[in-house]
Amino acid sequence: MREKIIKYLCCPECYMDLMLQKHNPSDSTGHIITGELNCKGCGNTYPIVDGVPFFNLNLTDSHIDLNRKNFADEWNYFTSNMDERNETLAKEELESCFNPFANYKDLENKFVLDAGCGGGRFIYVISKETNAKEIFGLDLSNAVITAFKNTKHFDNVTIIQGDITKPPFKKERLFDFIYSIGVLHHIQDPRQGFNSLVNNLKQDGKILAWVYGKEGNALYIRFADPIRKAITSKLPFKVNLSLSFIISLILWLIILTFYRPLNLILGEETVSKFLPFNEYFNFFRKRGFKDFWRTVFDKMVPTISYYISSEEFKTWFESNNLEYKIYFRNGHSWLGIGQPNKTLNNGKIKLESLQQTARTK
Repeated sequence: MREKIIKYLCCPECYMDLMLQKHNPSDSTGHIITGELNCKGCGNTYPIVDGVPFFNLNLTDSHIDLNRKNFADEWNYFTSNMDERNETLAKEELESCFNPFANYKDLENKFVLDAGCGGGRFIYVISKETNAKEIFGLDLSNAVITAFKNTKHFDNVTIIQGDITKPPFKKERLFDFIYSIGVLHHIQDPRQGFNSLVNNLKQDGKILAWVYGKEGNALYIRFADPIRKAITSKLPFKVNLSLSFIISLILWLIILTFYRPLNLILGEETVSKFLPFNEYFNFFRKRGFKDFWRTVFDKMVPTISYYISSEEFKTWFESNNLEYKIYFRNGHSWLGIGQPNKTLNNGKIKLESLQQTARTK
């Protein structure tokens, strides 16, 4: 982290200012690699480790701790470096979430937060594609170390280890644009996480979220998810890596020999009416086997996974007085964007929710 960023941070427990203590000289990129941040209020100390301030180094809940460890293993393995292929995949996935609602120009000279940044792949893309003023990546797992290595050469990027439900940012509503892609459904209370992010959004800002949908996942929820809960989320990393590879290979052969020919003959829209996961499999067929393998692994390892219905997802926005649009993505998930309804906040009119349901091309 760079010293200039401290003015935006606070103690997540008492919200008082932080001061830098016991730090080594900055490296060639201007980052403080080791040191401490001390709270001026409650006296809590937060270490800076390998360029990243850690606000939740130790967790008392073993269930959540295992969850973050499993995700750290995933991102440290699959995005250990942002080579050309990883960059292309990250850019395509980010744009598939942005395109219905936002674009890179929206982030020009803005404060941006990636809530649940993992190994920093989306931050890497945004840093290259935009002139955002400051970009913060927040994640509970140790994948933040990988995120820092991948993004430290960008002057406007800061990676922080911390909890989405108690982010270490001052209460001035810092961010113009917040996005959380594939993260909120993996925390203990997804709605609380969303509410917390909205509390850090400027009055004219926007928040974008992508979550697993309850709709379109009935087969998975009934047959596969219980196996995740009881078995695979508790297995060692290397066992899950091998097991997920075998499962991915079997599914990949089915996709190429069965799903793809049917789509070529009948068309995606027709096949999607009778074949489960068709849009989902088509999306990943275009992205290649390794990314599909990562996704299968991603499904197997969380200790926490929720599937959010459209009605529940809408209440997240409505309860925060946000005008919003939601989008049914790839036949299995919900993508939404919201911004504060200034008229509603002034108590003049009733909120009108905007819903769009469509397929991602």
